Amino acid sequence: MSYMNELTKIKKGEFSPVYLFLGTESFFIEEARAALLGSAMPIEDQELNVGIYNMEEVPLANALEDAESMPFFGDRRLVMIDNPYFLTGEKAKSHLEHDTSWLENYLQQPSETTILAIFAPYEKIDNRKKVSKLLKNKATMVDVKPLEPSASRNYLSQLIRNAGYQMERQSVQFFFERIDDNLSQGVRELEKLFLSARDDKIITKQMVIDLVPRNLEQNIFDIVNLVLKKQADQAIQIYRDLLLQKEEPLKINAILLSQFRLLLQVRILAKKGYQQPDMAKLLRIHPYRVKLANQQIRTLDEKVLMEAHLGLVEIETKMKTGDGLKEIQFELFMLKYAQA
Repeated sequence: MSYMNELTKIKKGEFSPVYLFLGTESFFIEEARAALLGSAMPIEDQELNVGIYNMEEVPLANALEDAESMPFFGDRRLVMIDNPYFLTGEKAKSHLEHDTSWLENYLQQPSETTILAIFAPYEKIDNRKKVSKLLKNKATMVDVKPLEPSASRNYLSQLIRNAGYQMERQSVQFFFERIDDNLSQGVRELEKLFLSARDDKIITKQMVIDLVPRNLEQNIFDIVNLVLKKQADQAIQIYRDLLLQKEEPLKINAILLSQFRLLLQVRILAKKGYQQPDMAKLLRIHPYRVKLANQQIRTLDEKVLMEAHLGLVEIETKMKTGDGLKEIQFELFMLKYAQA
């Protein structure tokens, strides 16, 4: 079911007895929750007639008992179930017992005075399970998966226009790059930008630079450039900043290693006469990544790339085997590599 179509129905007060919101786009999930709360009943009725149950903390039976209860001094009840991992192939995250047979029976004849909304923040559920099959047949399925980059950009552009703000094309492009086309992050960051530009309603590129933080991949892109230029001090400083932001050393190194592997692949394919579109198809990545890789390696020797790649492979081995402190392995590599 189309998310926007179903959201419109909910806001009009046209409810289904059971919903399954399936997908990982947190912005859509929170928007749907707010719409259900705002449309299902007056605020004064919500304390007694709204139940929210996290399946990682309480049994499913608690939520279903609530769903089968009559409303207290109101027309309906709203029961929301979060993190229903029993619908997936994931291992149990707790020792709770979830009676899915009760849910199966409930789906056959749901309460007429209850809206049961199940929020499954997963890419998919296990269709081999009886309860999953029944949900797909009996519930109103609502797709809340992340948008494609182009759709995310269109959505955010419309949001900017609807709010009465203006951004130059260059500023908008820079904003999309900063948020990596992530809709949820984009909406959060726009709140800060709207506040900053509230006087003249014009959002500048400098505002984006000042207020929208760089993501992990963008910081690592800078580290890669600094490694290639053997600028150890600056590379180490960005690395330390990432550690202060609670990023895992192994995760940082894995992304660095992946990027250097890509640079080597692009270098080798270029020597064999491949063009950028062919490289993108062969490597199964976005053409823009190939373009950036080509720009990075344009003046570099293949030997330099290989040395960096092998050094990062060695770091990964040491981190995984506990050979020395994980946090300082990159710094040791960088200092050694810069002097080579």
